[in-house]
Amino acid sequence: MTLSKPVDKKTLVHGALAALCFGLILWIVRQEVNLLLMLGVFNLVWIVKWCQSMPDTTVKDPVNYVTFNNGHIQFGSASIPIHKVTRVALETIREHCYFSLPYNPTTPGNPPGFVFPASKVAEFKHYLQAELGDITFIH
Repeated sequence: MTLSKPVDKKTLVHGALAALCFGLILWIVRQEVNLLLMLGVFNLVWIVKWCQSMPDTTVKDPVNYVTFNNGHIQFGSASIPIHKVTRVALETIREHCYFSLPYNPTTPGNPPGFVFPASKVAEFKHYLQAELGDITFIH
């Protein structure tokens, strides 16, 4: 499961342009362009942009974050009809729990989800069972 947004073309173009500009400056100053250095700069720019685009998706209280209104489960920007939700993924790793709806993607290949403290798993699972009824938990 992935929590970050996919890298868009705009970010890649900015990284490529930054690497090309840096390479051009090096060529003008030193009359020497090192392809490995240009790739390193491109990767550095790309990694910085990627890290900046990743939102902090840790939710402190999942019970208050996930709401059920008018036959829809809602959290963040996701709103999915309850009758379509049959499986919920909950995976606990160390002090975090990852929640997602892998069979209900809002965009292709990107299921809605979020991260919350592992100490809240039992309470959140009970809340989901009470609201959604007979659902399957994928661990």
